[in-house]
Amino acid sequence: MHFAKQHSVFIHVPKTGGNFFTRCFLRFSDDAMVTSGHQDGADRFELSGDTTKSKHQTLAEYKDLIGPGFADYTVYAFARPPVERMISLYYSPHRWMRKKDGGGFDLDARNEPIDLAEFKALVSSNKSISDLLDAGNISGRLKVNETAQHASGARVSLLDFADLRGGLEKFGRENGFDLTDMPAQKVNSSAVNDPMALNAGQVDRLRQIILESHHGEDQQFFPRKGIKGLIDSLARFFNR
Repeated sequence: MHFAKQHSVFIHVPKTGGNFFTRCFLRFSDDAMVTSGHQDGADRFELSGDTTKSKHQTLAEYKDLIGPGFADYTVYAFARPPVERMISLYYSPHRWMRKKDGGGFDLDARNEPIDLAEFKALVSSNKSISDLLDAGNISGRLKVNETAQHASGARVSLLDFADLRGGLEKFGRENGFDLTDMPAQKVNSSAVNDPMALNAGQVDRLRQIILESHHGEDQQFFPRKGIKGLIDSLARFFNR
């Protein structure tokens, strides 16, 4: 999402609260929401603008479209640990939308454990946070709640999904946006009731698939956690 007057862009990393960010800040941006097919304009939509060509546009794409002036920009994004994020993405409602015979769409969720072959394909085909932020061209180590510099000159501010409201307030404060009427938080929730219970016997294998993929690089943004800490954080998210 592009905020030309503020020299800011927001990179929407899937499953990190980007839809709620859009509800809060679209009105201040240079972009517009567009919908088609099963998209409902709340949890499922696209964005369009002079320099925003897709909802999940990358830092590198914004840099190319904005040009030399990008050096004066601040890039914001929320980060979420890769294991938690990929499991959430697997059960994301948009993956289970099916056309109804009489028109419209139903949420045809499969309340069953993750299919490992399907999960491997999902992990392989989706960009990591490092990909979306062009992390290979960021100086030093970028971590949540810190700022680093991209090779273009732009600043990159990485917000923590674990404190979504705090990150939204920081973005609003730094860009001069009034959030006294911030909408009630709404999360694009999982298509199943308890992903952790469904996958209790294969969490270690799911973790291995993710961390041995390109998403493993995203661990660099977070403090180290043992497997118990990982399981606890996943359980807290899916059961809140």
